[in-house]
Amino acid sequence: MVLALGAAMSADAYETTVTISGTVLASIPCVINNERPIVAAFGDVQIADIDGSYKTITLDYTLDCTRAVTNEVRMQVRGTGTWFSPALLAVPGNNELGIAFKKDGAALAVNTWANFDAGKKPLIQAVLAKRSQSSEIVNGAFSASATMVVEYR
Repeated sequence: MVLALGAAMSADAYETTVTISGTVLASIPCVINNERPIVAAFGDVQIADIDGSYKTITLDYTLDCTRAVTNEVRMQVRGTGTWFSPALLAVPGNNELGIAFKKDGAALAVNTWANFDAGKKPLIQAVLAKRSQSSEIVNGAFSASATMVVEYR
């Protein structure tokens, strides 16, 4: 028995170029707080005492950088700056109040990168700040949100 297999060829063949593209991504350098929100509270605040150091709180978070391919990483706190200082995180509904951040004791302006070693989690602190001593701070509860970002340098 003879079996013949073949393909029919058309005289009207057409060629085209196929382009395939993509992006190769390095592994995520660090997992921040097990991918859960970082929540911190200032508690009760005396308006007259807000001076840029009063009520400094330390952010309690985890940072797992075991998958980082290098120790050279950087961190940023992303958010909306106040109208009077873009370095401070704005507090919605309280235009004269802002939140300043510190990394290992040094000022960390909102939307500014700070380098660190992936093997040592930075100490991040938040402190209330107001535009001036005569600022009219709105009495009552407040909240503000920002995003912590860690990436390779």
